[in-house]
Amino acid sequence: MAVQSFNGLGWFLCGAIIAPGCYLVNSHGAAEQARLNATKYAILQAQKDIRSLETEFNTRANLVQLERWSGGEGLALAPAAPEQYLAGESALASLGQTPDVQVASLVVPVAATPVQTAAATVAPGPNPGQTPPREAVAAKRVAQQDRELHKLMKKADRQAVAMVERGVLSASTIDDLQKLAKREKLALR
Repeated sequence: MAVQSFNGLGWFLCGAIIAPGCYLVNSHGAAEQARLNATKYAILQAQKDIRSLETEFNTRANLVQLERWSGGEGLALAPAAPEQYLAGESALASLGQTPDVQVASLVVPVAATPVQTAAATVAPGPNPGQTPPREAVAAKRVAQQDRELHKLMKKADRQAVAMVERGVLSASTIDDLQKLAKREKLALR
C-alpha cells in the first residue's frame, strides 16, 4: 500500500526526467540542422569562388590572344575614353531623342512714326526719274513681310492640322484600349 501511495510521485519523477531528455534531443537535432545548413552555404560559396577563379584563369590564359586582337592585328579595340561615359540615367534616356522643333517668332517691324514739324513745307511731286521716298520703300517692305508672314502662318496651320490628324496613338492601339475599357466595364457590373 505504501508503494501505491508513491505511484503518483513515480509518474511525476518519470515525466520530470523524460521531458528534459526529449527537449535535449530536439535541441541537439536543431543544432545539427543549423551546422548542416552552414556547411551547405559554405559549399555554395566555394563553388562560386571556383567558378570566378576559373573564369579569371581562362581570361588570363587568353590574354595574349586578346592583346593581339586589340593591338591592331584584328579588331584594333581601344579602352573607353572619359567622354564616352554618360552622367546618369537621364543622359542615357535622352541619348536617342530628337530635340523638339522650335519655331522662331517673326517680329514684324513697324515703321517709325514721322516727326511732326512746326512749319510744313510743300515738296514738289515725285519726278519719274527720281527714286521713291523712304516711306514708300518702308511701306513696300512691310507689305512684303506681311505677305510672307501670312504664307508662313498658312503653312504652319497645315502642318499643325497634319500633326493632329496623324495623332499620338495608332488606330489599332486605340481600338485595343476601347476593348479593354469595355471588358473592365462589364467586369464591374
